[in-house]
Amino acid sequence: MVFTLSTRVARHLMEFVKQEELRPGDQVPSEVQIGRDLQVSRGSVREAYRTLAALGILGIESGRRPRLRLMDPVALGKVFEYALNTAQISLTHVSETRRAIEMQSAQLAARHATEPQRAALRDLVAQMRSAGSDHERRAADTAIHSVIAEAGGNPLNSLLLNALRQSAEASARNLLDYCLSEGELARVIDAHDVVVERICAGDSVGAAAAMSYHFDCSNVRFFT
Repeated sequence: MVFTLSTRVARHLMEFVKQEELRPGDQVPSEVQIGRDLQVSRGSVREAYRTLAALGILGIESGRRPRLRLMDPVALGKVFEYALNTAQISLTHVSETRRAIEMQSAQLAARHATEPQRAALRDLVAQMRSAGSDHERRAADTAIHSVIAEAGGNPLNSLLLNALRQSAEASARNLLDYCLSEGELARVIDAHDVVVERICAGDSVGAAAAMSYHFDCSNVRFFT
């Protein structure tokens, strides 16, 4: 396999990060230093660094050495959005994958959620019930799923769920403008309530089952 110079630079940098045990926020070598070490042009290094920045790996600011960034769901969401827009995957695939991750997240959250996280989930369900607008209700809905993913303790779940949600919303904005009947809305909120109740009770099996039921009973794909 033949690698371009910019690909060689990127691979070298990733190996450097591994060997030096760098962490998000740490600086990486400058373009000049990498070019000197690999004996390649600064243009090739710049191309590699820009690619890594677009992937959410590097943060680049004028006049400063690049730094490693935290995992970025926006960058991954763009990959999923591209796959949706080019029909390599479908919204059904996104929903199925999200369902599996959400069920695991609920299971893990039931085992590992802290008391402040449990309190936050209860409060968010109450906010969802008392919301005066769809916007407020959606915000509480999204926050519930975010807290569940965080409480599970697996950062990949948070990353993937955020990216999947962003890509689906970007590719199906017209499907997000829907109206729920009072009965449908009550059913959706009740489903969230049961998920949270099982998590707060420390019931991992029940939490996963409740999340599965939540996806089954929600007849509006993106209100989850």
